Amino acid sequence: MKERYQEIEDKSEEVRDWLRTSKHAKEFLDRFEMSWVYHDNALEGTVYTAQELQAALFPGTVPAEASMLPVVWEIRNHQAAVEFARSEAKAGGKKQAQVTLTTIKRLHDLFSGNTPEAQSARMLHERRERTEKEKEKEKEKAGYRKDMPLHRTYFHEIAQPAKIPALLEKLVDFTASAEFREFHPIKQAATFHHQFMQIFPFTEHSGKVGRVCMNMILLRHDYLPVIIHSIDRQRYYESLRGPVAGFRTLLMDAMENSLANAIKFFKDATRKYRALR
Repeated sequence: MKERYQEIEDKSEEVRDWLRTSKHAKEFLDRFEMSWVYHDNALEGTVYTAQELQAALFPGTVPAEASMLPVVWEIRNHQAAVEFARSEAKAGGKKQAQVTLTTIKRLHDLFSGNTPEAQSARMLHERRERTEKEKEKEKEKAGYRKDMPLHRTYFHEIAQPAKIPALLEKLVDFTASAEFREFHPIKQAATFHHQFMQIFPFTEHSGKVGRVCMNMILLRHDYLPVIIHSIDRQRYYESLRGPVAGFRTLLMDAMENSLANAIKFFKDATRKYRALR
């Protein structure tokens, strides 16, 4: 395992060098952002088109038709959560291991569009205030899951609603422990996500919150965020049904794939640039 961790670290350092020195760094990061949002949603069964992603992530590049706006807001909510995770990772750095309840709840609010900015954008388009019934429904979504859904995307065993607060508190406390701090960052990320998904605290967006927290842990240690490809959707679901070691293997496979694609992008872009000179 140590050898594999080292291989990922070596490739990560190569990508960090490219990002520091390449003229194509911004192009790569823009493409990476689109890929991240696309595949993270595809894991949940939601597939966005290139036009929808472009209109949401890069305003003004393609027209956003009125019918596209609900989707555009969803994508921008996701982008806001990603940006928040990046800023939290940068502020905390390698010394910060804990994932706090405040961070988890903030990420869920961002994914749900339960922020003043997101609500103002919706009101501006709809040109009306939310009804009391709508506000109450939004308030319910902001809290922890209150039922055991019969029909759901994930089919592993999840916690009973009454146990969610205590289990989530226990997980948060574990991330502050000496034991957790001694884990390799990849093991930290895998362990957190696997345990978080067994709790499955929210009716909506639990998977997205869990994965962005996982990536926040990796970002603290200067790793490229991991993108679990949509073609691995079934494998991802299955890994949550077994022990954490299976998920950690999937995570490392995804990290190696992302790094290999990043290195290939920079090498290909550099060759094309030189050929045009």
